[in-house]
Amino acid sequence: MKSLPLFLHGPILRLTAMALLFLMFACNGDDDVFQGIDCEQEIGLVQIEDDSAQGGMTVQFSIQYSGNQSVRAVNWDFGDGTKDSGTSVSHLYINSGTYQVQAQVSLGSGENECLAEPTTSVTIQ
Repeated sequence: MKSLPLFLHGPILRLTAMALLFLMFACNGDDDVFQGIDCEQEIGLVQIEDDSAQGGMTVQFSIQYSGNQSVRAVNWDFGDGTKDSGTSVSHLYINSGTYQVQAQVSLGSGENECLAEPTTSVTIQ
């Protein structure tokens, strides 16, 4: 296998780096207008609500969204090794403690999509 002449290594590396930066910018809609969706604005409109203040080991979680896109999917990580999906879910914690809960919320219309990842902390007594 022949290697490239040494004088071509620099320009090829620069072109590769530029291509990767372009792909990262074009594919990351989270902080710019992407395909007609202002992802930064839409992501800021997603919130997690929970009823952990009620006490008890079972907590009801839901996504509240007041933006212009459709909520396509919501995937939950309850911070105790279990996961679920849906815009509104109930989870039973087995042990007391403080848990970081994260929801991955897919927003969009047509082929356009943004991903929000709000988190909240719940304490189970």
